[in-house]
Amino acid sequence: MILTLAAEPPKEASVAASEQKENKSNGTDFIRFKESETSASLETASAKYTHKDGTTVELIGAVHIADKVYYEKLNEQFKQYDALLYEMVGGDPDKPLTKEDLQANKKNPMRFFQLLIGGMMKLDFQLDHVDYTAKNFVHADMTLETFQGRQKAKGENLLSLLEKSIKAQEEAASQNKNNFNFASMFKLFNDEGGPNGMKLALGRQFHDIESMIGGMEGPDGSVLVAERNITALKVMGREIKSGKKNLGIFYGAAHLPDFDKRLTKELGFQRTETSWNAAWKIQKAAGKNTTKQPKESQNKDS
Repeated sequence: MILTLAAEPPKEASVAASEQKENKSNGTDFIRFKESETSASLETASAKYTHKDGTTVELIGAVHIADKVYYEKLNEQFKQYDALLYEMVGGDPDKPLTKEDLQANKKNPMRFFQLLIGGMMKLDFQLDHVDYTAKNFVHADMTLETFQGRQKAKGENLLSLLEKSIKAQEEAASQNKNNFNFASMFKLFNDEGGPNGMKLALGRQFHDIESMIGGMEGPDGSVLVAERNITALKVMGREIKSGKKNLGIFYGAAHLPDFDKRLTKELGFQRTETSWNAAWKIQKAAGKNTTKQPKESQNKDS
């Protein structure tokens, strides 16, 4: 789900800053695009939350196609948690995930589209590199039957969610001259030497993804985000009751603003620290300057 641009940070911004920690608890951004004259990076957040009872929960944002090293670093990070809760509609939540389950999950249409786009941009697919068979991994999502049943009950599907998002943005008079379009993407594909151009065009759309998700959610919340998050937090509660004190929740970055709200407003957690992981590292073509963006789209988080 792609919407509007992140923006142009100061020229001295470097990709190396992607793992820099920020000792602040405010702000709800969980995905950002940083760009300089020579390089760019799409980054996802890991946000740590603490409770007065000593429990620690870390929200770990994901993008489903990324550089292989991104997933390798996440695999190392996951080892530190007593339990790592992960998203994946389908499967049996009471049984460990198998390699056969992973292969079956790749066959759905959305996964096929992700694989196709990932191949065009020379990026790797999450299911190929995250070790879901690790002993501390805990399924924290709906079964396929539950997901489909809840969507049917709410009259929800991809088209209805997109319509809600568009209507919400129109009502809020949300306008951005840098909205995504395939023409600009393929122009950059040619100008920037192929895959890097596509990554630049798409990466510039990711920063404001929360506004699109917010429009889809509406006042009652969607099955796609809110209800799946509630399911994950119920699993978290079960794991905490079993004695786990250090937990991670590995979900798509678009889910994290809702998780943040529920952890801080409903469950008594406080956000204490944020670190950033570089999902895409992009080296720009020599002599090409494509960083200039409209002023209204510039990223205030540099």
